[in-house]
Amino acid sequence: MLPGRKPLRVLLLRPLQQRDDFIAALSSRCDVELYRCPVMDIVPLDSTSDSESIQSRMLNFDHFQIAIFVSRTAANLAVEWLNRCWPALPPGVRYYAVGNATASVLQAQRIAVETPSQSFDSEGLLKLPSLQSVAGEKALIFAGRGGRTLLAEELERRGARVSRCDLYERRPSMEYASQINVLLSDSAVDMVVAHSGELLELLLQLVAPACRQPLMSLPVLVPGQRVAELAVGQGFTEVISATSALPSDMVSAILEWYSNSG
Repeated sequence: MLPGRKPLRVLLLRPLQQRDDFIAALSSRCDVELYRCPVMDIVPLDSTSDSESIQSRMLNFDHFQIAIFVSRTAANLAVEWLNRCWPALPPGVRYYAVGNATASVLQAQRIAVETPSQSFDSEGLLKLPSLQSVAGEKALIFAGRGGRTLLAEELERRGARVSRCDLYERRPSMEYASQINVLLSDSAVDMVVAHSGELLELLLQLVAPACRQPLMSLPVLVPGQRVAELAVGQGFTEVISATSALPSDMVSAILEWYSNSG
């Protein structure tokens, strides 16, 4: 906590989560007034065709040597399906998670999982030694519909045969558009926190023309250089780049900015 300072007013864009480690970490170290205004909803795929496709992937899970989970949502949904289809997981599968939060879902099921030691993203995962020589191996990526294709493209370039298992989709949400515009017009926010470039793009779609300049003048916290470059390209003038999306790294970046902002 920084004594003698007013609460830091933060606009948080990412979807609501039952347990949000970022909020817990920030609240424990900073006097914060948090506005949770998700601009995106995460919706599990549940149509008949989607369920049949997912079940087919799960029933053939023993055909794969590599299983990659790109988010905690993907891990949670995949674990539910795997527990339903496999009372005991088949041997010979190596498990990977993009970050520690995702890995924790698998570890709770007593599944050994590899994660990057730094750069908790697709680029970091692809640097792992055990993913360098994958020619002839079959890899299954558990993810949401759409999103980045770097993992699949690079593993295929290395000779792996890659399949995807889409478990959820991201849907733009208009529910908080009015609140976001009121906060911006009233100068009621000190900082925007966006855990992805997609969230920033959705935010810009919701912002009224009169509120665009107030938004662009706010500092925006993002995870990593790739998202920082996207934010600069979208017109944000003060971009704070955390070293990763880990709550500890995001909060450390906020506190460093907060300490230096006077």
